[in-house]
Amino acid sequence: MFSRRRIFWIGCLVSLIAPCEAQVNIERLRPEVSTGTTGLIQLDLTLRSGNVDLIEITPAAAIGFSQGAMRWTLLASGDLGWEDGERFANEALAHIRLNRRLRPRLGIEAYGQANYDKARRLDTRYLVGAGFRFCVSGDGVESWFGSSLMAESERHEVLPADFHAADTDDLRWSSYLSVRASISETAGLTGTVYVQPVVSAFDDYRVLADISIDTRITGKLSLSVSAAVRRDSDPVGGVAETDSRLSTGLGMNW
Repeated sequence: MFSRRRIFWIGCLVSLIAPCEAQVNIERLRPEVSTGTTGLIQLDLTLRSGNVDLIEITPAAAIGFSQGAMRWTLLASGDLGWEDGERFANEALAHIRLNRRLRPRLGIEAYGQANYDKARRLDTRYLVGAGFRFCVSGDGVESWFGSSLMAESERHEVLPADFHAADTDDLRWSSYLSVRASISETAGLTGTVYVQPVVSAFDDYRVLADISIDTRITGKLSLSVSAAVRRDSDPVGGVAETDSRLSTGLGMNW
């Protein structure tokens, strides 16, 4: 069976749909260690459909530090791609998260993020949030439920005929359910669903669902395969409401 830390860090960055875009799936970035520092360097090859059809190479790095009841997670990521023989860099992100354990299965968390995503006409996005998370586990399966309030500020590149505001400031209710299971001694599965409506307008929402299978090649090297689908009920003009991503990646952890 995988240890908690192994399940997290082998697959933690395979699905960068969340960290690099309008929603953040931070679940695979949580270092499940009682104390000390862990980290991962990941290189993904991504096939995308929806708003853009292309091939991307996505480098990323994550560091987690735990001491007692406190746990920090830091993430930086970006991407490189080639379309029609031209190189581009469409996305970049920095994310920080603090968790404090109140009881063995209950904790609180606070987080902040800055990112941009040219493919979705997102010039800048800043957010801060805080909430709680609760764990249920047994028989090789671990489930986490979390809920928080999240204040975000976005600046978009809008088209001339677009009714969407160029600048938006919203308070969202962000909730997620994440399930992790051991498939074998060298493989694990992780599935996560996020729902993020605007508090004052529940018909303005974002949903993210992804699933990944992570396989250990050697003690520190792993192979990951992930599929993800995201829906934004109110995108800016020229951006599809539904996006999908299929990713494969190699990761090295310590």
